Amino acid sequence: MGNFRMTIARKKLGIAFGALAAFGLVSATALPVGAAIGEGWVKTGDRIFSETSAGAFSESHTAYKLMVGARPISLLGAEIEYVDFGKAHRALSGVDLSSADVKMRGAAAFATLHLPVPVVDVYLKAGLSRLQTSANVRGSRPEVAICLVGTLDCGSFTRHSSTTDTHFAAGAGAQFKLGSWALRAEYERFAAGGGHPGLGAVGVTWTFL
Repeated sequence: MGNFRMTIARKKLGIAFGALAAFGLVSATALPVGAAIGEGWVKTGDRIFSETSAGAFSESHTAYKLMVGARPISLLGAEIEYVDFGKAHRALSGVDLSSADVKMRGAAAFATLHLPVPVVDVYLKAGLSRLQTSANVRGSRPEVAICLVGTLDCGSFTRHSSTTDTHFAAGAGAQFKLGSWALRAEYERFAAGGGHPGLGAVGVTWTFL
């Protein structure tokens, strides 16, 4: 009786797999690799500069990412990527502050859902990111009036802060395939440094089986 049920279950599984294949939902596993470059919006909360009066940070900078993925069926896939937002800089207008810069970089893993849209491949993605945020604030203390002879940075100071955050990440994009190559444009949103940085990028991928 047990063998009979197992045989029926295998037949049902085979029928289901055949139906998916007939509709083009199952294919050989595609393994895309690629790179993209674009504009990164580096945004933090107040806590990244908690020891100063700099407040939240929000600036854009050229960013890039590298990715590798797998797509066992046409509707679903997965991607792992390394993201680097570069080093964003901002001049400050406070009495005792002169400038601040923030670097963000790290890894992210996404599950992707590819929508059945003709001509272009439209997809949604959701997963987790682990980004490191490093911040520096430079300024001066005008109240320091007495300095040692030969001291060029009299009264100046630098504050450094670093944090690593693991949070939910999401994005959306579209790609146009040219054989094994694909051109893609996408936007991703993260959570790091007490803020919500984003990345809009265009790139290219190459897929092999």
